[in-house]
Amino acid sequence: MTDTGARRDYRDTLNLPRTDFAMKAELPKREPDRVAWWERQRSYERRLERNAANARWTLHDGPPYANNEPHMGGFFNMVLKDVFVKVALLEGKYSAFVPGWDMHGLPIELETLKHLGITDFHAIDPVELRQRCRERAIYWFERQRDIRIRMGNFGLWERPYRTIEPSYEATIVRVLADLAEREQIYKGLRSTLWCVHDETALAEAEIEYENKTSPSIYVRFPARGEQVRELERRFGTPHDDAPLSILIWTTTPWTLPANVAIALRADATYGMYRVHGERLILAAALAERTLGERFASAELLATVEGSQLERAAVRHPFEERDSLLVLGAYVELETGTGAVHTAPGHGADDFETGGRYGLAILNPVDAAGHFTQAAGKYAGEFIFDANDRIVEDLRATGALWSVEAYEHSYPHCWRCHNPVIFRATAQWFISMDRNELRQRTVAAIEDVSYVPEWGRTRQRQMIETHPEWCISRQRTWGTPIPALICRACGQSVLDPGVARRAADRFEEAGASVWWTDPVETYLPAGFACPHCAGGEFELERNIVDIWFESGVSHLAVLGRDGLNWPSDAVLEGADQYRGWFRSSLITGVAIEGGAPYRRVINHGWVNDEHGRAMSKSTGTGIGAREAMERWGADVLRLWTASVEFVDDVRFGPNVVDQIGRVYRNLRNRIRFLLGNVNDLPNDAIVPRDAMEPFDRLACAVADAFAGGVRRSYDAFALHEAYLQIVEFESAMSSLYFDALKDPLYSRARHDARRRSAQSALLYVLERLLVVLAPVLSFTAEEAWQSLPEALHGDAVSVFDLELRDGDPADPAVGRWQQLRELRARVAASQSPRDFEARVRLGAPAQSFDWLASLGDNLREALVVSDVELFRSEGETESFELLAASGEKCARCWKFRRLGSDPANPLVCSDCAEVLSSLDL
Repeated sequence: MTDTGARRDYRDTLNLPRTDFAMKAELPKREPDRVAWWERQRSYERRLERNAANARWTLHDGPPYANNEPHMGGFFNMVLKDVFVKVALLEGKYSAFVPGWDMHGLPIELETLKHLGITDFHAIDPVELRQRCRERAIYWFERQRDIRIRMGNFGLWERPYRTIEPSYEATIVRVLADLAEREQIYKGLRSTLWCVHDETALAEAEIEYENKTSPSIYVRFPARGEQVRELERRFGTPHDDAPLSILIWTTTPWTLPANVAIALRADATYGMYRVHGERLILAAALAERTLGERFASAELLATVEGSQLERAAVRHPFEERDSLLVLGAYVELETGTGAVHTAPGHGADDFETGGRYGLAILNPVDAAGHFTQAAGKYAGEFIFDANDRIVEDLRATGALWSVEAYEHSYPHCWRCHNPVIFRATAQWFISMDRNELRQRTVAAIEDVSYVPEWGRTRQRQMIETHPEWCISRQRTWGTPIPALICRACGQSVLDPGVARRAADRFEEAGASVWWTDPVETYLPAGFACPHCAGGEFELERNIVDIWFESGVSHLAVLGRDGLNWPSDAVLEGADQYRGWFRSSLITGVAIEGGAPYRRVINHGWVNDEHGRAMSKSTGTGIGAREAMERWGADVLRLWTASVEFVDDVRFGPNVVDQIGRVYRNLRNRIRFLLGNVNDLPNDAIVPRDAMEPFDRLACAVADAFAGGVRRSYDAFALHEAYLQIVEFESAMSSLYFDALKDPLYSRARHDARRRSAQSALLYVLERLLVVLAPVLSFTAEEAWQSLPEALHGDAVSVFDLELRDGDPADPAVGRWQQLRELRARVAASQSPRDFEARVRLGAPAQSFDWLASLGDNLREALVVSDVELFRSEGETESFELLAASGEKCARCWKFRRLGSDPANPLVCSDCAEVLSSLDL
């Protein structure tokens, strides 16, 4: 042994991995260049063209509002859509994704007014406001589109659908014309949700519930004269001079000026109680709670059922009119007094009750929430500010029984976050019960698949229990409802012919012409009012509900340009069961007779790490742009895949740090694969059936893995796909990649064993990248472009690859797992370890033959210097670890007989042969 041999460093003789795929991802820096590359290459469009003759798969985009930049909730939604669009694309389907934007409506009008510094929308000319709203909507559309592209999302970005396009506005109005022709639309006086801050009616989908502190008051409605005697007669009590009142409870004192009745429960027991010199009527079940400490001294005089008090009357506590006693099924016996103050001009239940009993519909509140002259001395006051004064007036007259602060959940406008009210106004409604629309819509739900399945029940509830759909709004920025007002009789007319003329005009010039055209533009020859035959009209200025606008998107977008109607899927937040899912379903059934989608997929809310709803104003919100600049889109995309998206999820720096570790593991495995196939010539790729047994086994496992992930993708089980990816990375790393380091690094560059291993690694790399591409789009593409071009085949982009199926029941999978477990048992031994060991392995009959067929691959898999395989009894493999024979080779580290080459005395004969072939 020479000194030269003892000191020799053989690292430069090994085939160490080489690749330009960096270990450090630097995603925020690199990803924008990849976006630009996709655009230059037209990667998405080229793959669509290639798939054009194949089956279509359409995910219809629910349009976001163009009024701000997306936060992480928007990122979550948009990336989920992108993942499934790309899955279909890689499966060979024509999955054209047309992104959409909702660019009309109150959210954009409010943002525009704020931008302009205008607090009162009445202070600006409607035509100018519409132009400014359009400019702001386009501004936000462009920013949102840029961010969606920056996310790595694929789509037909140059041909999106936008609700402000004249063709889209025309579609909206043509749908209105069709509904009017079918008498599905009517204008009527109803109690509707009303935002006094924004001065418009709202749909239930535009309501959110927040806590509010209100005055909780109990009020006496006194009986006078004959009213007293009538109530005594119904209770069967003798006449008494003690004052007699019905006690009501309310948390909205401001509605008392509109009171005309008191609702009772028909089957409830009502008692007449003498309490400290007065008589009070209230539900017996609530008497103790209501009267409190005074209940102990109260005397129950008589009881009757509520049905026996119907149409009796008492006196309003401060207005010169009576309040009729009526019956209502909605009266509950858990709070209050069982006697419900009823104002048909405000409450929805009250309005229905008023209709049944022919009550006056009093609404002494204007659009801005101020009392009108009909409210008497309260005229001009803002309703919520008037609460305190009304309470004090009740106290002064003796009508107030008690008052206290009451915190409760109350409906708020989801845009301005102010409390809303119910207010009886004339609005346009889609009748849900005409033409059996409600019944047919509920039936259509059964033709739709829901992910998760509970969405079906939620959707059915949103149709069965919701009232008529109020589609009119009293604002400026939207598509006008093409209704006329007859100057002779004052009636509103929505005529199909007029609406179709309006649609044609809007398609030509945009809907803003409704504010500038003369009324004659829209009148068919000889048109007359259907109510009074009048011939003079003016244009009504209501606009259509934005839920109606977005709800007809399937009619404006689908069924053309390679897009299916119905769409194959829609994917939005769970709140859309009362929003876009619902409005699309109703319009689909009303116009086309069926659901406009085959599958509904919902996702949960994105909360911060403490489970709090994200909000920038409270410091818990994170914008999508900010997050991508900090962590990169791919790490955020991986987070999206890592969670059960149908539930509420959490996001924040600690969550991203955890996902970052998973990402780094995946990146390192990809780097290992790329580094070890870097010198594989295309003509040296070994066919699969000619590979070594261990390599064929790895290819079969890669197929099964890809097939399993594909099935999870197809089932929209993204979290399951993520878990399979993590498991595959771990399995490959702990067994196959570790085992191959010896033949890859130590064998001669062109050695058949090495080429077999490289060919298998190339196959595994392709299967891994195509599986990762829908989620880790940037990283998968970066890896594919880091692969020598000669190995690309016909795939210019990773998105030119095929997501193929594979059999998870392939026997190879079981053998792989058996080998993996065996390697883990050997590796867990304390000593000797790895190449210091040789193994005597006893294999039962059922596994001996296939283990023997591995030949030297079995030794490689166990990462030892030698294996002695023999048949054994029993059900599982048994082994004995012994010290390896020979000495440690200075080049490959296996224990072998050394010294066959005098020039390299510290290496084994295999390494000596490799060294002799090198030009050193």
